[in-house]
Amino acid sequence: MKQNKLTYKTLTNFNRLPEIYSLTHDTFVESGLILPKENGQLNLYPHLNEIKETTIIIAECDGQIIATNSVTLDGEMGLHTDMYFKEEMDFLRKNNSNLGSSWRIATKKEFRGNIRVLMNLIKHSLTIGKEKGMKSSLFIFEKKNERIYKKLIGAKTIAEKVYNTDPNVNHQMHMVLMIADVEQVSNSLGRKPSSSKTIEYA
Repeated sequence: MKQNKLTYKTLTNFNRLPEIYSLTHDTFVESGLILPKENGQLNLYPHLNEIKETTIIIAECDGQIIATNSVTLDGEMGLHTDMYFKEEMDFLRKNNSNLGSSWRIATKKEFRGNIRVLMNLIKHSLTIGKEKGMKSSLFIFEKKNERIYKKLIGAKTIAEKVYNTDPNVNHQMHMVLMIADVEQVSNSLGRKPSSSKTIEYA
């Protein structure tokens, strides 16, 4: 696979969700966060997948999904951040409007160290969030990745906690809740070179 063949699309064919779940599963297994599952799939936050507030972004190469990210506007179903930082989210909602979140960043192993793919996923997600009126985007990352997201998108840490990601794995993940101004980030990323100028639909 060559990076110049990548296209970034919004997923409208939900029959392809199993591809997303497989990619997410493999990413988590290879990162040591979970043990392999028999069906080879991991459906994170299933209540958020097929709702109008969520847009799923994919990076595709030769018809294969090699990376993905999702963006969700706050609504009746809430955000993925509620599962880990409920008190903090309740406070944020009292003091902020038009919240959203960016979540489920996953890539195939051979693309995992490719910063351009990562930045394009975030760029496209926040561009869509901005178009839908999202002002602030929330993220959850491992503590070890906190610094890179502060540098790349100017995200600020507002809380942190330690969780077991899988009851079958003796691995505690130090998680940070981060927030970024959508307009500032999307404008900043828009000035940086990208391998794809537009979003297509799949």
